[in-house]
Amino acid sequence: MKTLLLFIFCFLAVHCFAQIGEYSQKTALAVETYAYLKGQQSALKKISSEFPGLHDDVLSVQKNIDLYHGRSQRNIELFLKEEFSEQYFLQLTKHLDSMITQQLKNPIEREKYAEDLLDKIHKKIRSGTIGTTDKGILSFAYHDRPHQELTDGHTINYSTKGHPKAEESVVKIPVPKSWTAEEAEHPDTIQQFTSYAGKGDEKILLMIYQLAESERNMLLTKESVYDFIAPQSVLIRSEKVTIDGIPGVMAEIEEVIDFAVNQKKVRMLQFMFIHQQKLYCLQGSVGPAPIHHDLGLQLRKYEPLFRLVAQGTDIMN
Repeated sequence: MKTLLLFIFCFLAVHCFAQIGEYSQKTALAVETYAYLKGQQSALKKISSEFPGLHDDVLSVQKNIDLYHGRSQRNIELFLKEEFSEQYFLQLTKHLDSMITQQLKNPIEREKYAEDLLDKIHKKIRSGTIGTTDKGILSFAYHDRPHQELTDGHTINYSTKGHPKAEESVVKIPVPKSWTAEEAEHPDTIQQFTSYAGKGDEKILLMIYQLAESERNMLLTKESVYDFIAPQSVLIRSEKVTIDGIPGVMAEIEEVIDFAVNQKKVRMLQFMFIHQQKLYCLQGSVGPAPIHHDLGLQLRKYEPLFRLVAQGTDIMN
């Protein structure tokens, strides 16, 4: 058996371990990603130890992955220490180390198996393909500074071209690679993206509203924003912005949402402008969170990212 490759699947077992308590999907993703990173690190060390002739190849792989993988692992450790009790975090780490040791205890049967794994990692780096585990690594690498994922070039340029909800409107927006695209239920929401590989509480939404005949001479101003927010929402601030050369307005809004059991709130930045008798709204949000929770700090953390997405928006027609 190719025992070396078993580490790739060890995070699946750890996932079950993470579900002992009632933790969020984001926390489960953190545990899975942490397990993968530690397992990969151990496997590379084992290859270098057992096959000295592959030492330079291992160093080459590590050079390509260490910048983001190392930062991701450090941020995950900080995150999990906040999410878990100290005792639980130590228990998790001990469990994980034991699993990796067990799976890598036997010698690698053939050097070819080690070469295949190194080649697979190299090909993945060169191809730029990104799966859920890769999204987890990127997410936590930029956990403390989400906007840097865009500035470092880890970007997907999403286009509405061909989307049935967009009709003839073609808009392109830059989105972080670690965010997951999801179909939205609201008919005016063309696309939504969720942070942390779809497991986070932050979202980017692109909405397009067809204006009624009576609304087509409407002007967007800091004052007129009040006409667009729901009664249960609070306008915190607004300012003039320009998106792809078109004047518009940015509004920070906090909205209370009624759930089946209780109320929660969401805080958002909405970048709005009018083009060809349509109202475009690019929304970045954090939450939902309990009513007593202050979402201001979390929004400030994501505001640079949301502004970069708005600034990078292109109207193609």
